Amino acid sequence: IMKKETKKHLTEFFKGLGVLILYLVSSLFAELFLLIFGIDYSTMPMLFKIIYSLAYEVLLVCIVIFIYKDTIEKHFKKFIKNNQKYFKEYIKYWFLALGLIFISNIIISKIVGTTTSTNQEEVINMFTKAPIYTFIITVIIAPILEELVFRLSFRKMFAKSDWLFIIASGLFFGSMHIIGTETTLLGCLYIIPYSIPGFIFAYTLVKSKNIFVPISLHFIHNGVTMALQILLLILT
Repeated sequence: IMKKETKKHLTEFFKGLGVLILYLVSSLFAELFLLIFGIDYSTMPMLFKIIYSLAYEVLLVCIVIFIYKDTIEKHFKKFIKNNQKYFKEYIKYWFLALGLIFISNIIISKIVGTTTSTNQEEVINMFTKAPIYTFIITVIIAPILEELVFRLSFRKMFAKSDWLFIIASGLFFGSMHIIGTETTLLGCLYIIPYSIPGFIFAYTLVKSKNIFVPISLHFIHNGVTMALQILLLILT
């Protein structure tokens, strides 16, 4: 029985690790695919960039969903049956995350001297150029893909330790939002507000044992954030 259980844990661990690696290297394959046909992504017209990027993101989501199809199907059935219970129980954790993000952003902005992270500025810039694409990626695709990768994959990798899973998942989630964008040491402090929802989403997965709980909270979080951003752009 022990050998069977150990084998199961190892299988789940490598499945989670495999999905994480796939997520990290997929963008390289996406550009390599274009280079094979002699196409430079950086010189492509904006419309073609958007279509290609969207197709690549959708394909990646489909691949990850296929890999986790059994878990997703089981969790989805349970979520549909208990969605009101889940909402009442876990929406408070999103409000907690929102409050902590707000406080940390104020403190960090005083230290760094900027009111937004470089990543957020890039999202705003992209939204002004391609609002529909940015909305689809941020509000629809990102919550699904990021929760399957940063929550479900990490859960499978750290199944035996709840707190190690929460810490690793949150920090990795936060770091992925600043790597390649923040160029100063102080700017890296923005890992804190980006990691906070990662910690909260991971905690709700531990408590609910259902991936659709953090996916739903992520939908709400990104949707509200995007709505506020649209409102600010309209007012300014």
